[in-house]
Amino acid sequence: MNERRQLEAEDTAFALKNTPLRPRERRALLEAPGTFHVGSDDGEVFLADVEGQQALFWSFRDVESMRQQFPDMWQEAREHIRRDEVDHVTTDVSGLPTREWLEPLLRDADFEFFAEWMEMSNPDLDADAVPEFPDSLTMRKATEDDLERMYEIWSAAYGDYGDGPASFDWLTEQAGWAGALEDEDGELIAFAFNSPVERAEGRVLAAAVAPEAWGNGYGRLILAAAVYQLAASDAVRATIRVRPDIKPALRTCADLGFKYARAGLEYRRPVDEEAIAQKWEERRVAGVKARFGKWR
Repeated sequence: MNERRQLEAEDTAFALKNTPLRPRERRALLEAPGTFHVGSDDGEVFLADVEGQQALFWSFRDVESMRQQFPDMWQEAREHIRRDEVDHVTTDVSGLPTREWLEPLLRDADFEFFAEWMEMSNPDLDADAVPEFPDSLTMRKATEDDLERMYEIWSAAYGDYGDGPASFDWLTEQAGWAGALEDEDGELIAFAFNSPVERAEGRVLAAAVAPEAWGNGYGRLILAAAVYQLAASDAVRATIRVRPDIKPALRTCADLGFKYARAGLEYRRPVDEEAIAQKWEERRVAGVKARFGKWR
């Protein structure tokens, strides 16, 4: 069996996965520079670069196999975290019917639940649906001089659900189009990044509005501009990933024709080992106080 078919066969054999991957998608991750893989007859763990951060993928034959082998595999993988290059390590979980058995394993590996995510899709792009902007606003292509302001908007708009500087750098590198929305004073108040269109499909990589400009419908305008740009570039389908906890973003996407495609949970692990050690020490001390405090 050649290496490609072996990789695909191994993936098929392991029914328990953190998230489903198409064979071609999995193969691309495994073959990408910087990926670390460790496996056995009953499962595998690999660490790969995903959207500017490192992501942990795992698949096992069953729950018991994962309980027995994941801790040691993770100890190998964690040695390959590039702490000077990424902000955190993620692992997405989707498609699992139950997770009670999973939480302790992830917690012992220092992963904590971060937030839900949802991928939405618009399969009916219309290149004739040109968005209209009020005379007081200007829509233009963004330039390199806008990056600092766009990062400021992006960080403030996503708040606690932000992804970190390494993710923003990845966005700027991947964007095939960047649009900027200015107010009447020439202040940049919103922006969007799109991926290049491939196989008649494109992705809205990011769309954000400065918090001081919220409540004016600018989110709908910037997203409509991004969707139109994809349609005008011969895309017939667009995708976007949103945080369901950010309700306005979810409503705006739905209003513009995006529908649920899939969803999951994101867990994150920090890369600061000293901070992790401090957290474990705080838990230990708290446990001692709970057991022996006020013993008199």
